[in-house]
Amino acid sequence: MKKSKKYIVIILSCMLFLLQIVPVYAEENNNIEWYEMIEEEYETVGNVDDAITPYTQYILNVVTSMTKLSSSKLGLRADVYCVSTVQSITVTFYLQKYTGSSWKTVSSGTASAATNVSSTAKQMTVSGLSSGTYRAKTETLVRDKYGYAETVTGYSGSLTI
Repeated sequence: MKKSKKYIVIILSCMLFLLQIVPVYAEENNNIEWYEMIEEEYETVGNVDDAITPYTQYILNVVTSMTKLSSSKLGLRADVYCVSTVQSITVTFYLQKYTGSSWKTVSSGTASAATNVSSTAKQMTVSGLSSGTYRAKTETLVRDKYGYAETVTGYSGSLTI
């Protein structure tokens, strides 16, 4: 009798363990096309100039984000990371509104330059907005002490207010 109880306890324990690893999926249906992307090696044939290969000497990454601060106010932010200290980092912000077929710039502003840094975070707010779908665009300009300059453009996701 003790052996059968032992087997029942083992079986129940295994069942409880297996029930904990049931996958759950949440899907949002926005009628958006979905493309499969896989990692695969291939040879470049033809004109190599057609390939997009960005190269920056100083800018490591620019992260552009947007936050809803109130029903008519948005906060725009750019986090800029460089590989080494640069003379200046200047970020120009553009607020864009979706007009049914394209994004139109409805506001812009340039943040004060950060000097002698390797990273910075710049923020701007935009208020008095009407309802609609918005996104942030940033153009980050980095200059070194020798005058070399490079620019990277970044976009946030969209927000509807």
